[in-house]
Amino acid sequence: MRNYRFAQSLLLLQVLLLFVGTQMPGALRAGLEASLHSPWGLSSWAHFVIFAGMAAVAFARPMAWPWQRVLLAALSLALVSEGLQFFAMDRHPRWVDVGIDMAGAMVGLGLVVLWEARPRADGR
Repeated sequence: MRNYRFAQSLLLLQVLLLFVGTQMPGALRAGLEASLHSPWGLSSWAHFVIFAGMAAVAFARPMAWPWQRVLLAALSLALVSEGLQFFAMDRHPRWVDVGIDMAGAMVGLGLVVLWEARPRADGR
């Protein structure tokens, strides 16, 4: 039960990070990216990583949502987070961002499948 609550808390934290980042004004986001001296935009990578993390937490034990539910939840969050950008200053929703989010979710599912298929020391 404690592991389940931890997984729920981790998933909620990732959703919160997603929505805080989504509502961040474009100028603030650009300033943060410039201060990190990154050769590429971090917003797309951040979305990819957050969606991979959310999918992995929801798909893995103890939550163990079916993959269809994970992808439906990811698609819903991707569409809502992009739609909310209509209300954020200097931000614009893009279909390609929904694709990036969904790619992250699929990678998260794949990582869990690979993790659970690994050979273990006890032979299981």
